[in-house]
Amino acid sequence: MSDPAKVFFRDPSYDGQLVRTLAAATVEAADLGEAMATARRVGKPSGTAWHAAWARTAGGAATVADAARRSGDGVTARHAFLRASEYFRQAYYFIRSDLDDERLQAAYRSHVEMFEAACLLMDHPAEQVRIPYDGTELKGYLFAPDRTGVARPTLLFPCGDDSTAEAGWVNVPPALQRGYNILVFEGPGQGEALFTQRLFFRPDFERVLTPVLDWLLARPEVDRTRLGIVGRSFAGYLAPRGAAFDDRLAALVCDPAQPDLAARLAPGLAGKVAAPVVKVQMRIDEDRSEFFRARMVAHGLDSIGRYFAELRQFNMLPFAARITCPTLIVEAENDFAGGSGESLHDALTAPSEIVHLTAAEGADGHCAGLGQEIWAGVVYGWLERTLGLQD
Repeated sequence: MSDPAKVFFRDPSYDGQLVRTLAAATVEAADLGEAMATARRVGKPSGTAWHAAWARTAGGAATVADAARRSGDGVTARHAFLRASEYFRQAYYFIRSDLDDERLQAAYRSHVEMFEAACLLMDHPAEQVRIPYDGTELKGYLFAPDRTGVARPTLLFPCGDDSTAEAGWVNVPPALQRGYNILVFEGPGQGEALFTQRLFFRPDFERVLTPVLDWLLARPEVDRTRLGIVGRSFAGYLAPRGAAFDDRLAALVCDPAQPDLAARLAPGLAGKVAAPVVKVQMRIDEDRSEFFRARMVAHGLDSIGRYFAELRQFNMLPFAARITCPTLIVEAENDFAGGSGESLHDALTAPSEIVHLTAAEGADGHCAGLGQEIWAGVVYGWLERTLGLQD
């Protein structure tokens, strides 16, 4: 597997994040020219330079949004608030290794505030929700195509490794346009649960998904018989793990499937050699250090050895045969997190299918990269057939 074609930055991590924002333009949460101007302003990539460039652009979009809201231009305000939210998320992406870093905390708060402001200006229901969980609450947003309250098929989108409920907006418009309700929600290790509550990732995601489903199924606008869960990025582990322990789901999508994190992230470093090799890498490469430390803190760990040991707990293959709902596995060419779809497919007893997206059609890279319309056509076609919405 090679890296996706370079868009701007030579370093694939920085380029991949730029692609993530460019793809958000399909849901009115980025402007292509604005994003590319910001990329040029970064100069030599580093966490500090990245934060400064994106925070500046985010502040400019927030100013536009405020002015438009005051003048009564709700469309311009909504679009600018969505862009500001996405740009503030980018601002803190490469400085996540210290949860007490004020730059991280300030950018995260602004990311949330901008999205909340956008929700107030949306033409469809966009409700921030609090879901009871283990003595506290998890944050999410419930979206519906209209205000009729009619019971509809509903899709759950758990967050990924570094995502937030607000960033889950990228998955919302394509589903709304096809008549679905959508719940995007955070679990431990994500968004507010991590940055504010200091709740860390746990391998037994069923302990998170079950109370979320309990809460969701009490909502009158939810069709109990047509629930689907779509796990993108790290949620390609979380979603199938949760589905293995809850038969109320009627469809599962994994993009990509990540059923065994240790096998994927450190295939040649799973033994005792892992920690020493990575420690050396972290000492000599600031970006490499940030990469691992950001992931360690989301697990509540400060030791690379303990982190690799923890990853071995994130293996849901022994439980895959318990999944009862039809499953679609998406493998996009050049997705750094891909390549494990066959192992999940082979472990399933429920009906399952693997679909391959390619660079030739413009849908390669992590979670199909810039090919989001291609992805949506494939995935929603399958969902509509599976959930009985299409003859």
